[in-house]
Amino acid sequence: MKKSRGLAILLAAVLLLGSASALSGGEYEEDWPQDYPTVIVRARVLEVSAYQEIKDDWFFTGRQKVTVEIMTGRFQGYVEEIENNFTGVSYRDLPVRKGDQVLLLLELDEGRLHSVNLYEFGRDRYLYILVGFFIFAVILIARTKGLKALLTLSVTGIVIVKGMLPLILQGHNPLVLTLLFSTLVTIIYLTVFGGLNAKTAAAIAGTMGGVLSAGLVAVIFGGAARLTGFNEDVQMLYSSGLPTELDIRGLLFAGIILGALGAVMDLSLSISSSIFAIREANPLLTFKGMFKAGYEAGKERLARMINILMLAWAGCALPLLLLFAAKDMSYINVINLDIIATEAVRSIAGSFGLLAAAPAAAAAASLLTSKFAGKKKSGKGMEL
Repeated sequence: MKKSRGLAILLAAVLLLGSASALSGGEYEEDWPQDYPTVIVRARVLEVSAYQEIKDDWFFTGRQKVTVEIMTGRFQGYVEEIENNFTGVSYRDLPVRKGDQVLLLLELDEGRLHSVNLYEFGRDRYLYILVGFFIFAVILIARTKGLKALLTLSVTGIVIVKGMLPLILQGHNPLVLTLLFSTLVTIIYLTVFGGLNAKTAAAIAGTMGGVLSAGLVAVIFGGAARLTGFNEDVQMLYSSGLPTELDIRGLLFAGIILGALGAVMDLSLSISSSIFAIREANPLLTFKGMFKAGYEAGKERLARMINILMLAWAGCALPLLLLFAAKDMSYINVINLDIIATEAVRSIAGSFGLLAAAPAAAAAASLLTSKFAGKKKSGKGMEL
């Protein structure tokens, strides 16, 4: 116990030190491709002039002078005064203050600095701090299990970023790849938390049943509803110069599977653990008795998980729903929009994954306990 606690504290300290080092502003080495006329660098705001209103411009409503010092790259140490224009639209404007860290877009002319423009706020250092505190809190509260959760989360991220995404960019089917990598992630996650045993095997079987069901519902009804999968995120992909032959609809279905995977794994492991605990308490239960007991025990968790998925969808779609309410759009108009139909299929397909995972996990766990328990079975089940 003392050893695991010491390991947790050591890991937290290392992560927090890494987060703190990001505050120095020197965590990035500038990637300077010679073939590109622009580059993004970090800078610090030294001075900001008073806001000046513009009355004779159809687009800009005001401006201010901003003095910045470049902190990274070839032009590190350069001090420039640039103009910060305002449009009156909050998500477009950058109301900087003295001491802020910002990103600058430098335009080059044969390697020389031609122009400097404000590009974005420097938000990443706050994200590092947030991640550091999150890791510290997880380890402090959940201890060893929290450490396992962070480990599996890291492995999942590496598997997706280094394995699945490059293959999708190479033109492979995103739906098939997602199913394969979801299987790999499921095996890793459930083995870490449940161990290498029959209980974990049952949970894996339940998860795969749920994931396949979610994917099947998404493909059938997404295809029937002629969902395109095109949204602002996909538009950003195209504008970034990524391959235009990407299977956008396949990406949509793959995203639905990944979105439901965590909840399906949790439900499957919970039901499998319940059945193995029930079998240990009552070795005389038959397959039917264990299935019924485990399924009944998982119903409440199943209902909560479905509710969580629906609320998550509603939270993500809240700005869009507000827009429709403000525009007073008709029901038939709203329900037939591609983006609304997409989110509806996404949430319901994920819920179908949970509905399928519950009996699949219960059946697999009951079968495995019946086969490998090595105890004499009777025809009587547990009274519920």
